[in-house]
Order: sequence, then C-alpha cells, then structure tokens
Amino acid sequence: MTQGVRKYTGLLYGKRVLIIGGTSGIGYGIAEGALEHGAVVTVVGSNKTKLENALARLRQSYPSEISNGHLRGMQADLSCAEELEIRIPAILEYAADGAEINHLIVTAADMTVPPRIADITVKNIEKTHTLRLLLPLILIKHLPRFMKSTAENSVTLTSGAHGQKADPGWSIIASYCGAIEGLMRGMAVEMKPIRFNVVSPGPIVTQAVKDILGEHYDAAIKVAEQKGLVGKVGSPENVAQTYLYLMKDSFATGTVVESNGGFLLT
Repeated sequence: MTQGVRKYTGLLYGKRVLIIGGTSGIGYGIAEGALEHGAVVTVVGSNKTKLENALARLRQSYPSEISNGHLRGMQADLSCAEELEIRIPAILEYAADGAEINHLIVTAADMTVPPRIADITVKNIEKTHTLRLLLPLILIKHLPRFMKSTAENSVTLTSGAHGQKADPGWSIIASYCGAIEGLMRGMAVEMKPIRFNVVSPGPIVTQAVKDILGEHYDAAIKVAEQKGLVGKVGSPENVAQTYLYLMKDSFATGTVVESNGGFLLT
C-alpha cells in the first residue's frame, strides 16, 4: 500500500496546509507533523530570520518531503490591523499556489505578558486584539476564494486553557480565548460544510514562554507540573497531535479539543 492511499496516515497526503504562526512552538510542531503526513505545507511568520531558520530546520529534518516541493514559506507581519485586508489575500493566494487550500491553522498570538486591568489602554492591547481576533476574522472573510466548501477541508483556530480557568492577571487573554471559541462555533454553522474547530492548549513549554518567564521559568514550570495530572508540562509535539487529528477527522466540527495534562481538573 503506497503512502498516498493509506487509510489513516494518508489523509493529509498532498493536501495544502497553511499555518499562520508556524516558525516556532506549536505552529512549528504542526508543520513537522503535516510534513510527516505528506502534506504540502506553507509556513507564515512575521520575523524573517525566524522564518528562514525554521525552513532550514524543516528542510534538514525532512529532505525527501522538501525535494517534492512540500514546503514553502512567506514572511508577513500581521500585527497591523490596517494592513490585514492587503496582506491576507496575498498569503492565501501564495499558499493556494494555483490550486486550493485544504486546511488553515492559526496559532499566531502576541506572546507578551498582558497588562493589568488598571493599566489597559486601547494602544497597549491593540496588537493582542489584532492577532488574536481580527486576524482570524479577516482570514475567514477571504478564505472562500481559496478553499472549496467541503467537509474534507477545515479551519483550526487556537484558544487556551485560560479561557476556562483564568489566572490572576490573565483576564484579557481569557476574554480572547472565549471570543475565538465563539467565533469558531458561529463559523461552523455559517460556513458549513467546511469544518471549524479550536485547539485549547494548557501549559505548553515553548521558546516564547521561556523568554517571557525569564528567571522565573524554573519556578513556573514546577507550579505547572503540580497543577496538572501527568506530572509534566506539555510540549509543542504533544499539542500538535490535536491539530493533526482535527485536519484528518472529516466528522469533527464545532468542537474545542483540549491538550492540558488535566490542568482543568485540579
């Protein structure tokens, strides 16, 4: 049996997967998994150097897939709301590459510590608002030109465990997690039969998390390990499995899939 017709692992073979925010962390893990399934992957990142490094690492890890033209990359800063209507159609057209996009995944987020409620201004949450809510909205707006209306195709967005179990100081992020899950449910109905789902990660260790925590990293990891049920924090490779599942299961739509190590039960 050849890879292209395998009943399970062949479900993504030759499918075009666009990952917004795929140069590191969870997005990078999804890119790895999609390439291993034989998908044609387009990775979009805001930082040119990070994008080039990510593509180089993927090429080194998956030389046979790359030789088949299964990896492409595009640099685009999507943090400016005024530029989204121009940049997003260009990204979608590039990813479709004269054909169509089968799966769209959005993991991009403003990975900074949110301001306290007393310190909120329109300006200091503008980037968070753009990346976490406006970006998915405008992507979905333009998507019908590049994705056929079939249950074989999907859109997977990203929220987070903070939306269900908020920590002090994270109310802003919790609100956007809830908004994304509401958007997903609305779009699953409005744009059926295209499938819309959300992945809600718990404590996942990425380089961005390490940078944010700085000297507090070790202590924060110990706390996270104690809060869960599996004795460890998650990795990008762990949670990437949920995105792969949602792309492959053509009966899954309107759902939130959690990968949090039991964090919500403690």
